[in-house]
Amino acid sequence: MKPATAPRSRSLRFAITPMIDIVFLLIIFFLVATHFVKSETLEPVELPEASQAEDPEASSPHRMTITILEDGSYILNGRKLEWLELESILLQVEKPREKDAELEVRLRGDARAEYRFIKPILEACAKANLTKVGFTVLPGGGE
Repeated sequence: MKPATAPRSRSLRFAITPMIDIVFLLIIFFLVATHFVKSETLEPVELPEASQAEDPEASSPHRMTITILEDGSYILNGRKLEWLELESILLQVEKPREKDAELEVRLRGDARAEYRFIKPILEACAKANLTKVGFTVLPGGGE
C-alpha cells in the first residue's frame, strides 16, 4: 500500500530581489566614498622630499587635507578657498565623536610654495587645538 502524501501548495523559493538591491546600494556607496577620498589629492602638486617619510595611509581616518599651491592658493575638498575662508573652517571644525579619535590636518604643500603660506595654517590649527598636523612628502630626499 502506498503512503499518502500531502500535496505541496507552494514550492520554496528565495527572494533574490532585496539582495540585488542591497548589493547595488553597496556598490554606489563605495563608488561615492572612493570619489571623495581621491578628490583630496586631485590637484597635482610637486611634493617635497623627506628622508623619513611615513606611509600616508597608515594614519587616522579622520583627516582634513589642505593643498597649498605654489602661488599661495588653498584647496580644501576640491574647492579653492581664500585664506579667511580656510581660517574660519579650521577654527570651527568639529572634533570626531569617537573617544580615541583625533582629527588630523594633512598639508599637501607644493615644493616651491613659500613657508609664509603654510605658517598661517599651522597657527590656525594651534588656535583651534588641532594638534595632529602632518605634511605629505615623497620619500627619499633630505640628505
